Amino acid sequence: AAAEAAWIAIAQQIAPLLEDRCSYCHNEKTILGGWDASTYDTVMTTGTHSPVVVPGDARGSLLAQKVFGTQLEGDVMPPGGLMPEDEILLILDWIAGGAPNN
Repeated sequence: AAAEAAWIAIAQQIAPLLEDRCSYCHNEKTILGGWDASTYDTVMTTGTHSPVVVPGDARGSLLAQKVFGTQLEGDVMPPGGLMPEDEILLILDWIAGGAPNN
């Protein structure tokens, strides 16, 4: 899947997903959990339990654990239940592909 993940573009696919699913609580004003989902840089560098994204390591990335429901800290995200499987897989593939800023 990592080879296929190279085509996943943050600007076209991941950023809108984070905006829709995460940014209401995780933005530059609220920063719940110390994490800001507003920009690539803040996604990669903020978070109480950072790094939230470990490029190339979906299993070890807290973001992936949170959306997949395998986290050891806190609750599944977003609150209220898991995202649709296709959205979860997009995030997992993006991280597995190195979480490029493309």
